[in-house]
Amino acid sequence: MSHPRAPRKLPLAEGSPTIATSPRRHLPLLPEARPSDAEARPSYVVWELTLKCDLRCRHCGSRAGKARDNELSTEEALRLADELATMGTREVTLIGGETYLHEGWLDVAERLHQHGIEVGILTGGRGMTAERARAAKRAGVTTISVSVDGLRDVHDDVRAKKGSHDAAMAALQNVKDAGLRLTANTQITRLALRQVEAMFEALMDAGIEAWQVSMTVPMGRAADAPELLLQPYQVLELQPMLARIADRAKRRGVGVFPGNDIGYFGPYETKLRPDGH
Repeated sequence: MSHPRAPRKLPLAEGSPTIATSPRRHLPLLPEARPSDAEARPSYVVWELTLKCDLRCRHCGSRAGKARDNELSTEEALRLADELATMGTREVTLIGGETYLHEGWLDVAERLHQHGIEVGILTGGRGMTAERARAAKRAGVTTISVSVDGLRDVHDDVRAKKGSHDAAMAALQNVKDAGLRLTANTQITRLALRQVEAMFEALMDAGIEAWQVSMTVPMGRAADAPELLLQPYQVLELQPMLARIADRAKRRGVGVFPGNDIGYFGPYETKLRPDGH
């Protein structure tokens, strides 16, 4: 039988106001901080709510699977949601592990929504059932992004669980049916390079509104699987491929958003990042 855990207090910098004396907390900055630093606020937050996961993906940068021993309880997570609102956060994406495996995921999403914060979820889709998608919608979630990393054979290999591709494609439909904004995200591995264009066509047919794409990098479990990593010469093939995809996506009203590891300082930068970001 588990015992209630005493609330934890994070250490504050010397001279910092306490929660009791200052509900709007501003920790002191170093003397050399610029005026602009004093105005900085976490307007967009990616929150790894739990490391507990129902997949064991070979490319997982967090080595997700089991929950951390000291993960935030629901009560602590709700308090953090309040603090993010106090600091001016406007958007939060809840990730994992798998977000829905945290016992308080709906409570956290609802609290953020109550503060006027836009809430999104990134999921591997293994257990994003129709019921969970509808519950997320009721809690105030606006967007769910489902991870798809190739066609069935490669996706199941990378995700280390047979049937995970079918589950992800079902999750796409469940999210769409719930009336949520449907997006997808992909880590491109060496195994999937020849499948990227066909996979993206399938995602567009599934009704996605946007696609976030990045390359698998050697961190977490991917550091143990060098066969997943693109070679430098393959990156030269990937860039024009993504440019072609971006053209097709634009004609169908789908946004393509490359990660920070793709497209800078090359001939396709203006096509992949037409807004300059």
